[in-house]
Amino acid sequence: MYYAMDVAIGKTTNTLWLYSATGDSQRLNDRSKGIDNLLIGIKDRHYPYYASVATPQKADDITDCKDTSSDRTGAKCPQDKDRGWYIKIKDYAKASSEPTVNNGLVYFPIYRPSKSANKCDLGDAFICAADDECGTHTDYIGLESSRSEQKGSVCRFVGKGVLSKIVIFAGKLFANISGKSLGKVTDLVTVDAATGDVQTYRTSWRENF
Repeated sequence: MYYAMDVAIGKTTNTLWLYSATGDSQRLNDRSKGIDNLLIGIKDRHYPYYASVATPQKADDITDCKDTSSDRTGAKCPQDKDRGWYIKIKDYAKASSEPTVNNGLVYFPIYRPSKSANKCDLGDAFICAADDECGTHTDYIGLESSRSEQKGSVCRFVGKGVLSKIVIFAGKLFANISGKSLGKVTDLVTVDAATGDVQTYRTSWRENF
């Protein structure tokens, strides 16, 4: 885990959630066997109270979370006993920055390594979306569904290169890209946000204290 987390108060569970993702930023085009990066949502079951964390030997781990990698309907939504959810990223892909949560969805900037023999070739940039509390791996393809890069992924292909943290403003997602975006401005990605919760009081978790 190389990046910071984002935080929100869940509308349904009314508890504190933390979001993160894994990915080695120093080995961008690594396609070695055994790479298994994750998008993660963890709930603080003690919120709003403080509780002492168990000793490391007895601490919760990823097996205490629900695998929602293939869930498109919310059928695998974590129950009270689950500590959260996780999504396995396919094809050696990895997070390229911290996630951003807004209106019931978490957006993850993703980099998929190039398949070229030239290790310096740029890979593909995607934005993945997931329900913040259920971990439902939402289809977020957009108008790029016919592109070869989009094939086989429910995340949205947005260009070639590495994405920065996603910023949300006026219903749109913005991110810088190290290579070339699909838009008119080559180094800036701008796409419409996916449809999430209609209430927007969770702009910042701090507002709820």
